[in-house]
Amino acid sequence: MFRSATASSLASRFFISINHPRIAPLTIPLASFTNHAPIPANGTNHLHQNGSSKDDYNRRKQRTAGPLHFIAASSFLSWFSKKSDDENTPESQLITIIKRSILSIQKEEYQKAEQMLHLALKMAQDLQSKDGITYIYDIMANLAMEVGDFAKAEKLFVNVMQRLFSDGFLEDHIKMLHISSKVAHLAQLQGHLDKAAQGFEWTLAKLEEKLKQLGDDNGKEIRELWGITKNWYAQLLMESKRFAEAKQAFLQAYEAYTEIHGMLTEEGLTILNNLSVACSNLEDYASAERFLKEAIALAAQIPDLSEAGVYKANLGLLYLQQGLLRQASEFCTFAWRYGKQHKHEETVQQASYCLEQIKAMEK
Repeated sequence: MFRSATASSLASRFFISINHPRIAPLTIPLASFTNHAPIPANGTNHLHQNGSSKDDYNRRKQRTAGPLHFIAASSFLSWFSKKSDDENTPESQLITIIKRSILSIQKEEYQKAEQMLHLALKMAQDLQSKDGITYIYDIMANLAMEVGDFAKAEKLFVNVMQRLFSDGFLEDHIKMLHISSKVAHLAQLQGHLDKAAQGFEWTLAKLEEKLKQLGDDNGKEIRELWGITKNWYAQLLMESKRFAEAKQAFLQAYEAYTEIHGMLTEEGLTILNNLSVACSNLEDYASAERFLKEAIALAAQIPDLSEAGVYKANLGLLYLQQGLLRQASEFCTFAWRYGKQHKHEETVQQASYCLEQIKAMEK
């Protein structure tokens, strides 16, 4: 005889949430970088939300499509180019080393990148280039964040912020707000939740003030950073079991993200999945199902998206929570096969758990 699955019977499990909240761009002009760092949520059901530990962070990195993405900007490079167009000048050599270090990070050659950055730092110090030194520290901080050395990353970001302060930047300058958002996120990743909450709330308030001043047409970068920060903050709210607030924050983050980047992105689908997690914890199963089905439909339009199986598994687990075993079996079986086909371990594990629970309930 069947028995219903309840939230309490699944309390030891969580929905998977493959989090791609993009790390804010590099704060010093020359490049900007986006990445996806995870955040925890100790929910009350099997929908697995992100973890905040280093292990969770590293697992997230292994399942993303690639390493850090750096997009070259011109400000810092043009500063050097004004000095000399000769490729053999110390300034040009420094730029070349910085570029190579960024390329090494893109290739996930982190030790090589670290060595090149230390060389670049020595060169910048010899050149007495304040901007160069600050920018290199910023890259180092992002590299430390990427490899999961959160304490080192935080220390470096604080150093960058202090250097910017000494150069006359105000605390609400966009570069400073990028860093303050990251520092709050790093505090969260290290389990310092009160510190993280204060950092997020302060940063969001400053960004909202700027958006009011600039208006929607002139605040794209600020709007994007606001969305990134909202997403990280929503994950903190999940970890604090403030699910109603988390749901609202995820909705706001999703709106901000999709208006800038469109709907067919892994990051956007991740926010939808996290939104479903929040709804499930609120026992709003209809909304949780709606958001997951939307994620599944959009994922079908992104070729070879390995996380598509996770969304199917999560939908199966959502049905399992409600005692809908036939639907749960259908989606979890599909997810298991999809995970095997795409060699996506977390999908297989989540689907396997779901199928085991179904068998136990059918006895």
